[in-house]
Amino acid sequence: MRPWKTLLLAAALTLSAAVPSAAAPPAVPAPDCAWKPLGYRTSNVAFPDTNAQYWLLHHTVRKGLRITLDGRFPDARYASFASYDATRGSFTGPDGKPSVLTDHHIVPDPGSRNPFLRDARPGGKYTVTVSDDAAHRNNVLPLAPAGTAEGSAGTVIYRLYLPHGGEVELPKVTFELDGHRVRVPTCDDALTPAPPAPPAPASEARAARAVTGAIAPAPARPAFARTAGAGLYPNPDNAYLSTGFEAPAPGQVLLVRGKAPTATAGDRAQPWPGRGKAQVRYWSMCDNLWWGPGEVVVNPLPDGTVDPGCRADFDTRLAADGSYTYAVGTEEQRATVEGVPGVTFLPLSAATPTAKHLLILRNMVDGPGFDGAIQRVPVGSDPVRTAEIMGAHYPRTGYCALSTLTSSGPDGCPVA
Repeated sequence: MRPWKTLLLAAALTLSAAVPSAAAPPAVPAPDCAWKPLGYRTSNVAFPDTNAQYWLLHHTVRKGLRITLDGRFPDARYASFASYDATRGSFTGPDGKPSVLTDHHIVPDPGSRNPFLRDARPGGKYTVTVSDDAAHRNNVLPLAPAGTAEGSAGTVIYRLYLPHGGEVELPKVTFELDGHRVRVPTCDDALTPAPPAPPAPASEARAARAVTGAIAPAPARPAFARTAGAGLYPNPDNAYLSTGFEAPAPGQVLLVRGKAPTATAGDRAQPWPGRGKAQVRYWSMCDNLWWGPGEVVVNPLPDGTVDPGCRADFDTRLAADGSYTYAVGTEEQRATVEGVPGVTFLPLSAATPTAKHLLILRNMVDGPGFDGAIQRVPVGSDPVRTAEIMGAHYPRTGYCALSTLTSSGPDGCPVA
């Protein structure tokens, strides 16, 4: 090589070493996929309502992180987005409101309409942002409670109750940090129908019976109290009453009776509160297992279907005065109970029928002026205070012989 070429090459190498290379873009803390399904047909944890579908979007808290959800308004009884902290609890955002964005509070994109806000066809577009800058802005959910350390876990849940025809379209998800954007694909199993959750293994059933112990001939009446659902991804739009109870003695059922709130009808999107007299958007009574991770009862039936442990407003029989009566019993008692006018059957677990169970009553999105709503009861109120506030809407209980129920009807079985 000629000397002058050698000098030029050396100079070029020196300059290239002096000029720093372009910095690699910062990593955007996005998950591998969006919308992991949750519910009684998948993992069956956290006391799911069997008329709801849930999808989880996990994230890692970073200052300045923005998550954008581009979707279309569904045709369903109810839809919402809610944020949760690392303990799976909801929280209060910087505007002092719960960390939830309910369907009728979502502002549609320009040119679209929200069917939960005014009469319109479903399918209009919306854009929701999850951000640490959520105060006083439309369609923004708080990313995490104020003061949350970077690197903490967080979750956003998309909920649907009673989607019309079972059709679901999940929002598109984009993570953005420091000007860099990542589109997160939808999880492969997000919309894959899952088989019903299997019953508890025999070993767990034996353990449950061992914990519960022998059932007394006349167990004490269970009494409902106001609970929060902390640590179990509670829906901020729901308010809950719950009570544990011992399984009825052989030949008996547990009766639960109260006045039903009027609810929005059907499975179509419609404005809330609308022009009707609905006191709540939805309500249900669900039977759950006391032990374990929070399972709702799901009993396999001989025809390959299941009997889920929830009965909602639309499949609960009402008396002329608007009251309901549930009879909680075994699947073997179902046909007899359903032959009693005005009584709705609610199943015990077929796998562990003698174990302790947990009843949960939900009221969703109470309407203005509904003084008997669970939402009016302070969290942590005992049964006496809860009953005082709710009045006739408070669920009262009592054990009853099945033979008495069939011969005398629900009025022959006292509740208190």
